[in-house]
Amino acid sequence: MDSSQVKGLVGKESSLMQALDVVSTSDIRHWRELMEGKKDSWNTKEAPAPMLIAWTMDPLWPKRVEATEPHQQVLKLLEDSGYGLPLGISLDQEYLKPVRLGDTLSYKVKVASVSSAEEKTDMGKGYKVVLNYTFSNQKREVVGRQTYTILALQKMALKQ
Repeated sequence: MDSSQVKGLVGKESSLMQALDVVSTSDIRHWRELMEGKKDSWNTKEAPAPMLIAWTMDPLWPKRVEATEPHQQVLKLLEDSGYGLPLGISLDQEYLKPVRLGDTLSYKVKVASVSSAEEKTDMGKGYKVVLNYTFSNQKREVVGRQTYTILALQKMALKQ
């Protein structure tokens, strides 16, 4: 693996990326039904804070063809070097403002760090990647932050 390419992406931040969908009543209701159980009614004017990432996740299809943003490039470089099994190992979220019905969210992702050497874990060998997300609403107000740590595992090394 060309570690200089990976190191060159540490500290780089993505462009502002737009959520594909507006915050909707049906999404809030579905979440509340699953997480809160049966009720006569749910507050659908404000999204539960942990839903923040729901509107900004990449679609499952069609698959992204090119890795254009720094965080995507890091993961692609690792994948091309045989570390193509990304496993989320830590997620910290901070909620700063409510996400409300009708909000349109956007986000940026910064590559905070990549382990300088392969790490050995019970799951196998891999590289640890830390990504910092900043989420904003249509008024450009920061509504939340997230630190997501991924272990990019060797495909062959995953223990059963």
